[in-house]
Amino acid sequence: MPVKIIICFLLSFLPGFQAHAQKFDTIKTIPAKDRGPQALLIYKGSYRHLDSSVTFGKLKQLSNIAAELHDKALDCVVLECKADYYSVNLGFNPRSLFYYQKAIDLATANGLTIESGIYIFKKGLYYNTFKMYVPACQNFLKAIDVFKTVGPENVPDIAKYLSQVAEFYYNLNDLETSKSYLLQALSYHNSIPREEINMINTVGLIYRSTGRYNEALKYFNQSLQLAQKSNDSTWKAIIGGNIGSVYFLQKKYDIALPYLTEDYIKSVRYGEIINGAIALQRLATINADRGNYAAALNQLKSIDSLLNKRGDNAAPLRPDHALKQRIDLYALWAAVYEKTGNAALALAYRKKYDELKEMLNSKNDALAVERIKIKWEADKEQLKIKQLSTAANAEKIKRNALVGVLLLLIVISVLIYNRQKLVIKKDKAILEKQEVALQLEISRAEEERKNARLALMDYTDQLRIKNDIIESFKTELDNMQRRTDPLYQYRASQLEDMMNAHIMTDKAWHEFKTLFEKVHPSFFALLDARFKDITDADTRLLALIRLKLNNREMAGMLGITVEGVKKAKQRLRKKTGLHEEDSLEALIAES
Repeated sequence: MPVKIIICFLLSFLPGFQAHAQKFDTIKTIPAKDRGPQALLIYKGSYRHLDSSVTFGKLKQLSNIAAELHDKALDCVVLECKADYYSVNLGFNPRSLFYYQKAIDLATANGLTIESGIYIFKKGLYYNTFKMYVPACQNFLKAIDVFKTVGPENVPDIAKYLSQVAEFYYNLNDLETSKSYLLQALSYHNSIPREEINMINTVGLIYRSTGRYNEALKYFNQSLQLAQKSNDSTWKAIIGGNIGSVYFLQKKYDIALPYLTEDYIKSVRYGEIINGAIALQRLATINADRGNYAAALNQLKSIDSLLNKRGDNAAPLRPDHALKQRIDLYALWAAVYEKTGNAALALAYRKKYDELKEMLNSKNDALAVERIKIKWEADKEQLKIKQLSTAANAEKIKRNALVGVLLLLIVISVLIYNRQKLVIKKDKAILEKQEVALQLEISRAEEERKNARLALMDYTDQLRIKNDIIESFKTELDNMQRRTDPLYQYRASQLEDMMNAHIMTDKAWHEFKTLFEKVHPSFFALLDARFKDITDADTRLLALIRLKLNNREMAGMLGITVEGVKKAKQRLRKKTGLHEEDSLEALIAES
């Protein structure tokens, strides 16, 4: 018997533990609307991290209570707890998705429309936790649509759900969509002042980021009044710093200074390290602009120390915030050293700035791709909703779509025209400064090739990760297929679908081939010229060999066995006329 189970078994005989284990019994004595939230609190506080045999035994007790009370909503909570347990203890896994879906199906079957929307939303949060943004967005949109059918005002904590969707878009840098959801959330009552303060402050941040300073100050002052009313010292300091930042960006330094100074002092006191560092950096920028370089350098050193030595009470930093802070810090440091004549240090910090800037740009590019995917999914979801409307609305959609296409064609035509004008202008400049332009073109081509190489490396890494996922799916699939339980057969079917989704499809091959050709532009052309009889499957295998993948990795990506890969290689050797002592890898390396 595992040690953890033995310990839990022995603890169960202790009086304190027995009282602790009986907590779910209190659910029977409270109103129906409070049972679910209270059950979740008990589960998360008492059983979330225990051995599965103990936790699921307690959840069985909760299920019995739900049956005794004929409470289907409480049955849904049991399923949610199981989904959460596997998520916390296993990370991303099919079991959690299975239990979230069971909760959705149970709520829907019993006419619990609000609960159905809530569990669809929580399934979206689960995807979002593991950075699977597209399925997260799909579930958020479906949940919001469900809430609309019952009236958002009838959904408990609707402001919280809308603000979480706003945060989702804010983290993807889709600020306009985020602002739209925040304003919707603020139109409903929120019983928690801190959440309302945060939402109002975030609207101010969005306006500030787009240069609309008057609107930003309006929302900052509104959130400050609420923080003062709630006597929330931390938020008062943060919002005061945000107000100071607006004056700072407008170069109204005399007004900004007291706000920024107080923001720095209080942020450090309350453990808001990132806010303190930003405030101190703005103070350093003011000193640098005014020629007080010694004071600016001292403040920059303090910022570096602040970011490196954070106290135990410091709030956690988001990686992108920390990276952006470092970039701004190195840029200012390089500028100050340039002003003071220290060229060596200026160059060193400029190099650090460039390295981190490239890293941030890569992350921003990845987020941009996610935003495009999410926009596409959002448009598809909205189209599905509209297609359920009346025939008249359908006709209206068609007309609007046609107008949209025409407008898009007009916009594209204008862009192409302007593009042509720019090309002509650029060509004239090239003729005037041919030598300089040639050097710039070579540099640009090298940069594009470098970016393509990095993208191909990243794509290959993703293929390897998918291969690992496929291997894990195969193992679990083999285990499940040996069982006769219908539930395991159902799970096996789900795993097969998920496994097939990770194999290189024709669409994935097309994307891969496009990226591959940017790095190895003549590879496929040389193959066609040298070997007339190779098939498309042979071409895929040769491309993966060129990337130096092993047989197991290639098997996972192509959806065949390792033996299948070996046989495919043998057939290729015959087609290409290789001698026994030669290798396919050496042949491909020449292409």
